[in-house]
Amino acid sequence: MNIVLAHGILGFGHVFGIPLSYFNGVADHLRQQGHEVIEPSVSTIGSVAARGNDLADAILGHFRAGDDVHVIAHSMGGLDTRYALNHYPQLARKVKTLVAIGTPHQGSPVADAIVNSAHPLAPHIPQFLKEWIGGPNDLTTRACMRFDEITPDVNGVRYIDVAGNASMNGDGLLLFKLTKAISELELDGEINDGVVTRKSALREGHEHLLDWPVDHAGEIGWDKNSFSLISSPSSHLARYESIVAIL
Repeated sequence: MNIVLAHGILGFGHVFGIPLSYFNGVADHLRQQGHEVIEPSVSTIGSVAARGNDLADAILGHFRAGDDVHVIAHSMGGLDTRYALNHYPQLARKVKTLVAIGTPHQGSPVADAIVNSAHPLAPHIPQFLKEWIGGPNDLTTRACMRFDEITPDVNGVRYIDVAGNASMNGDGLLLFKLTKAISELELDGEINDGVVTRKSALREGHEHLLDWPVDHAGEIGWDKNSFSLISSPSSHLARYESIVAIL
């Protein structure tokens, strides 16, 4: 099976000589099972359009004309892929599945708070996160809702969404205070992964897999145990196996 791992904002694809990967160990794990896996690099802080163009070029440049491809995307990578599918008919004919994990189809309250200092969530955003991410205008609620309106699903592509639930994860990298703050801003105590709410991650009309009990970083296999000298069970790899099993 041909699989593309599409990274999110500030992420990276395969970089020669660097042992770390954005999707922590996922590509190597799936390759050991016989799959062809690529990890394209797109602009780390570029617009959805720029990143989508980069992603389309990478996929079309790697696979042959008759190859079927399945994309597993995280966070902004899901928006990049949706853009690319709508603007590259040859790509849409090739891609059979888009699995979007923690993708802000309707925006992220964290992006809203970073862009707008008057946002109720702004005091809960750690300063390092504001400086690290900068101004992700394409990920705000307003921008993503507009993107959602003008970027319909493409016929022939199977869309699958996954949401994270950070409140179930005691080993997360993101501050639980942030997760709790997002929940309190939502009228129904919205489940979220510390960056993206469940409502935003699960787009109407898509298949919905069971929520993953991790935060936004845990969705790609990174938590506080990832940096321990003592190896720990890699439960995220099993989650990716379960995705591939239904493709």
